[in-house]
Amino acid sequence: MSGREVRPSRTHDERVLRVRVTSFGRRAAAAAIDLALLLGLSAAVTLLAALLLGVPMPGWREFGPDLLVAGILDRNPMAVGAVGLFGGMTGLYQLYFAGISGQTLGMRAMGIRLISARGTAPGPGRGMARLIALAPSVVPAGLGWIWALFDREHRALHDHIAGTYLIVDKD
Repeated sequence: MSGREVRPSRTHDERVLRVRVTSFGRRAAAAAIDLALLLGLSAAVTLLAALLLGVPMPGWREFGPDLLVAGILDRNPMAVGAVGLFGGMTGLYQLYFAGISGQTLGMRAMGIRLISARGTAPGPGRGMARLIALAPSVVPAGLGWIWALFDREHRALHDHIAGTYLIVDKD
């Protein structure tokens, strides 16, 4: 755990909120849990849709990232739909859990919380800004996310853009 403290901004009549920022390891573990949950759910829905529509499924040896890429390049409706479903579910998941409630299921499991500079849940506007900022943070080889390794407050690019902090939740 990181012992660094963050002092979010305050006005003259507010008290100072002292929090501990989370470590990169906890942050990465929470993201891995969320990713596994979203990938599993979207794969299950895609599989169910394929079975209901009678779409032939590839064999176990054919599964892999190249199958999905080839399907997208070939404009296969199931592959495009699976990617669209994953993207939509990820967006709604991040917007609701991270933005509105301040904690995804992965964050809850790892004992961390997302806050704004005022110490509250980010809210829908800040959650949407963070969601949109995830793309430039993740797409160029995850460099915006890796930024959190070297940042004094362990904030990634999307946290800086949205004005959010990941903190250790009350133990």
